[in-house]
Amino acid sequence: MQRNSLIAILLATAGLASAGSVFAADPQVLTVYATEKAKTSRSSGDLNNFGTTFEVTLENLTPETIDLRTVCLRGYAHDGREFPVARIEDKLTKGNLKPQKKVTGLAVFSAADDSVFDVNQLKLSNHCD
Repeated sequence: MQRNSLIAILLATAGLASAGSVFAADPQVLTVYATEKAKTSRSSGDLNNFGTTFEVTLENLTPETIDLRTVCLRGYAHDGREFPVARIEDKLTKGNLKPQKKVTGLAVFSAADDSVFDVNQLKLSNHCD
């Protein structure tokens, strides 16, 4: 009887310890949903800037809490060109995403030419330079 009680206590303790753990995100374990919301342009004299805004939802389908500071969002065009995010809401990049939860916010990609209008897929990466 004491042995079964000890095993139950050890299992409960292990469960509590893992419940408080936060893991660095592997981009493969988070699902990214993205909907294009706006295409914009701005000019001032000879300076031009173009932007595409997406509503982004990140979903954690794992049983672990994920640290969002360990991943970054990238935009990709159909021909493989990559665009780093120019502006993003903090809730998509800071804090922890609990198991089976989602977080939604806006992300903007910009460029000096209209090539950024070709962004049609968003992915997460661990390479955030």
